[in-house]
Amino acid sequence: MSTETKPQPGTFGNISKPGRSGILGLPLGVSFAGVPFIIIIVLMMTRQWFWQALIVALVGIVSAVLMVVTRKHGRSLYGRRMLKIAQRRKEKAGKHVYLAGPAGKTRDGRCRLPGLLAPSELSEHTDAYDNPFGLIRVVGQGVKNYSIVLIAHADGDELQAKERVDSMVAHWGAWLAQRGTDEGVRGAQVTVEIAPDSGLRLRRMMRRNHVDSAPEFSSQVAEAIESEYSHGSPQISTYISVTFDGRAIDGSGKDRGTAEMAEEIGNRLGMIIGGLSDTGAGTAVRPATAQDIIDYTRTAYDPTVASQIEEARAEEGTGLDWEDAGPTFALDAFDHYRHDRAFSKSWTMYEGPRGLFYKESLRRAMEPPKDGMLRKRITMLYRPIPSDKTTNVVEQDINDAQFAGSQQRRVTARAKMRRAAAQKSADEEAAGAGVTRFGMIVTVSCADTSRFKQLEKRIPGLLTPARLKIREALGNQAVTFQAGLPLGLVVPDHMMLPDQLRDWM
Repeated sequence: MSTETKPQPGTFGNISKPGRSGILGLPLGVSFAGVPFIIIIVLMMTRQWFWQALIVALVGIVSAVLMVVTRKHGRSLYGRRMLKIAQRRKEKAGKHVYLAGPAGKTRDGRCRLPGLLAPSELSEHTDAYDNPFGLIRVVGQGVKNYSIVLIAHADGDELQAKERVDSMVAHWGAWLAQRGTDEGVRGAQVTVEIAPDSGLRLRRMMRRNHVDSAPEFSSQVAEAIESEYSHGSPQISTYISVTFDGRAIDGSGKDRGTAEMAEEIGNRLGMIIGGLSDTGAGTAVRPATAQDIIDYTRTAYDPTVASQIEEARAEEGTGLDWEDAGPTFALDAFDHYRHDRAFSKSWTMYEGPRGLFYKESLRRAMEPPKDGMLRKRITMLYRPIPSDKTTNVVEQDINDAQFAGSQQRRVTARAKMRRAAAQKSADEEAAGAGVTRFGMIVTVSCADTSRFKQLEKRIPGLLTPARLKIREALGNQAVTFQAGLPLGLVVPDHMMLPDQLRDWM
């Protein structure tokens, strides 16, 4: 959770982790869980069951200590054990395997998307300027979300003045803050995907500009460029998705319907795209059509067909439907995800920067994939907090920071910084800044699993300059893979526990 701020030129920060502190630095939920132990111990002592009370007290103390001292990558011993138990249950029930197509288990024999996107629907509409855009509808238990995808051509920070970069960051913060002001916005995400270039675009451009009467030397140079540089540069694609809440405003929870949501989103789409002009997303941001979304999704689930899809799109189109965009076969293993002819591994952020970070912090993470990687995908997930709730959020953060500091006999420097950051967030929120929850997903797809051992150390190291800590999405690889796609999937909306309960735990 953060407010957009610039502590010093070229540096950014003031990020705090959502949560509620309990007694002795334990989470608030764990502190509440200890209340029954105390009551039982008091009742036992009133009955003079001293040895029994001592045993119960020791069990409670050992359980709490294990929760603290066994933490690894943000998970306690209990959390890691529960992940393995859940994976075994999933495998025993056969829910970790997905088979589609004519010989699969789908009723219509199509290759639909698995998991949370199985009930999704895709339609195409036009905005207020008659530009076509694809609209993804995802429904579930209490979830009625509608998502759009924008295709951006990011400027990057090469040859950009420092003041220009700082301005782009400030405008991006303002764009996120505006999403918190907009009614019904559930989330936004930015996906940067790096893949080896197939060389098709370069070959088509060279052949289209070829002249038969050109000098022989020029023809030889053009042929050398086409043969030597067609696979040299990586293909970098940037997508921005925005997800809207489709539930009725009257609080009934009814779905407003695709037609009504398409009309509302179409009227707001121009303003959303216009706000990206100074954020570094480029001046040619456009909404993705339904066919763009279909072709991208099919490539994500089977990267080996990327060149065929690119070639088909350059001619008459792929002709694929949304029901054909998913994999034919998928296996959700404990530490990786197999889909068609590719293997993917995903990492999620579990702790953000505790101090300042710099504008070049994610540069290493954006490096082109090395040999053996089919593609690499970095997704930033944002959930802007509605403007009518930001005041309560920052005030609660101040109270929690003060309570956490009061639990220490000697206030540490980190506790002082936390209180200062919480107060600064409150001051900036009062001045109009937005408050946003954010996360990160890193997904790497390979042709086999032989490189995963090396990637387990290398990928977290790429984010060391950003002071971000990521961990493998153990037991949740399939869901994390989908959440990393620019399809507007807001995973917390599909969870049974609300944000407040998860923060306490």
